[in-house]
Amino acid sequence: MRADLRRRSVLAAAGAVLPLLAAGCKGVGGLGTLPRPGPDVAVLRAAIGTEQALIARYRSALAASPGLKDTLDPVLDQHLAHLAVLRSRLIGPAATPRQGRTSPPAAAGQAGVVLSALAAAEHAAAGALVSRLATASPSLAQLLASISASEASHAALLRMHRSAS
Repeated sequence: MRADLRRRSVLAAAGAVLPLLAAGCKGVGGLGTLPRPGPDVAVLRAAIGTEQALIARYRSALAASPGLKDTLDPVLDQHLAHLAVLRSRLIGPAATPRQGRTSPPAAAGQAGVVLSALAAAEHAAAGALVSRLATASPSLAQLLASISASEASHAALLRMHRSAS
């Protein structure tokens, strides 16, 4: 009788588990339709793309003008920190890097040109973030405003360094 009880338990458990396993074969689609992403998802992805584009510009500028390392590295580090904070708020797959228009690297010795181009990119990024504030939730809007202020200060810093060089 004890062996029969165990056999029934195993058969009952298998009967309950088999439909779950079959649904699992369908992947996430087996659970039904995915919920619509909230409005902040699009705002976050756009902000992430902006930061990724800035990071790419800084890396290109550093490759073209290694003499600007002391000026550009701290700003690049701040952009990497911005990107990390933005990504931490995005649940789901990471945004793909934006293939935006970047200026070709300036020839070595053209530090002023590099700094001007980066200052313009920072100014544009600050404006893009501000334009997204109206569609963001209050907490995300606060973060975007903070990052935008940082981008604006980067532009001012780069213009100052350009004038000094």
